[in-house]
Amino acid sequence: MLALFGFILLLTNGVFSDWTPVVRNQAIPLDLTQNWLKVRTDSLHGRIRWMTGREDTKNVGKMMVWLSSRGMRYIIEGCTFPPQWFPVQPDIPADKILIWEFVKTRTSMEVYCNGVEVLNYRFADSNRPYCQQVWGEAENSGQIVFSPRDSASKYYDQSGEIVE
Repeated sequence: MLALFGFILLLTNGVFSDWTPVVRNQAIPLDLTQNWLKVRTDSLHGRIRWMTGREDTKNVGKMMVWLSSRGMRYIIEGCTFPPQWFPVQPDIPADKILIWEFVKTRTSMEVYCNGVEVLNYRFADSNRPYCQQVWGEAENSGQIVFSPRDSASKYYDQSGEIVE
């Protein structure tokens, strides 16, 4: 009973109040040049997979994170392939809750896990011209969609504001 009371107290104090359950294959208005995306998972296996694009276009860019007890990998479609190991591997807390933050600027994709920067990928470092065209151009942002192939995302939050 005390644990339930503590959870309700966390909810009412705003710890989880901004989290929205993930619905796959549904457009979510989100300008990644203005706000960052936070994704919450309690899974150590599976994929976080979301796409970004304008309303008048198909999927423009895809971000994928593979979760595994052996380590975490990522792909920024159009920039990196095959899957790359995160330069910094996140520590796994006892409760196994991982909060991933994706911060896209005009020049980079920064990824944080539980507040620790695990990736700072500069689009200019890619040898693929598509990378800068898709991810570096501000006008390509406007919405995100969690892929039907996403098997790990439980909740998302888009309340963080980017200050460049």
